[in-house]
Amino acid sequence: MTAILNPAIKHYEWGDLAALPDLLGVPRDQKPWAELWFGTHPDGPATLRTANGETQLKSVVGDLSFLLKLIAVAKPLSLQTHPTTVQAREGFARENMVGLARTAVNRVYKDEAAKPELLFALSEFQMLCGFAPLTESIARAENNGLKDLAEHLNLDGLEKTVRWALSEISHPTVQNLPNHLHALASLYPSSGGILVALLMNHVVLKPGDAIFLEPGNVHSYLNGLAVEVMTSSDNVMRAAFTSKHIDLDEFFATANFESVMPKLVSPTAKSANVAHYDIASAPFSVQRYSVTSAISLKAEHEVEIYLCVQGQAGSLRQGQACILRRGETLQLTGPSLVFRVWGDPTN
Repeated sequence: MTAILNPAIKHYEWGDLAALPDLLGVPRDQKPWAELWFGTHPDGPATLRTANGETQLKSVVGDLSFLLKLIAVAKPLSLQTHPTTVQAREGFARENMVGLARTAVNRVYKDEAAKPELLFALSEFQMLCGFAPLTESIARAENNGLKDLAEHLNLDGLEKTVRWALSEISHPTVQNLPNHLHALASLYPSSGGILVALLMNHVVLKPGDAIFLEPGNVHSYLNGLAVEVMTSSDNVMRAAFTSKHIDLDEFFATANFESVMPKLVSPTAKSANVAHYDIASAPFSVQRYSVTSAISLKAEHEVEIYLCVQGQAGSLRQGQACILRRGETLQLTGPSLVFRVWGDPTN
């Protein structure tokens, strides 16, 4: 019997009313469905269906080192970054030392893990990701008539300019923004984050594209439906575009201000229908199966999660996930699209 997972459902304000319910084939309930968590993180533990009812996934497999998500973005997420392992461990210990409850709204470090993320677009997916070259940013500021912004960039460089923009309580409304920033400007018209957004790369993923975000990458998802794989972490340093806790000190302590254009991740073809995503710095591995006919898969790792995102894969239907332990097998049929994820204990 296939061990089906029930994910933790996250209803955040930026979530989509329809995308995830429609994917799962359940009625829309007028709530913003933002994320489905298939993992053991204490902030959103999944459960496992058994013959005797539901049980916590953690009680069966222990703490997983990775976290698999489905994410549906209808409104922009916060401007954010994530820590390295060293930063996470130090920050977690520091907040414990001052007696800050792990569930406190102003808690930044929820665990001791870094949070690298691999994102696969299931629809067109737009994001702000990393910073554009300084000369390009100066030109953008001048073309938008933002003399103060251009002057700060020329005199102080990128990081100090971002600090100035985010530290000011209010800025004049920016006119003539590019189309991808209209939603942000409508929601947060006087936020200095709008000025920061102008300095960032606008990345548009097509369905099937994947991108990897290292710790320290400054980003904001704008819209779209995607699969995310990451370490089992909920460490987020927010700087703007949110009603949640903002901590500029930790944001600047963890953010990378190098001007680098993010690159798409090209998988290695294991066969005609299997793509393998192997990133040296990531403590997890991912395979994507385009299932066209019946196949049998055998788990080669301690715990593997399989997620069907399209079609009917035999014992897995669209929106469902299951776990396999080492040596167990899963029968898949097509046509369907299935992700296979496991943790790498060597990282």
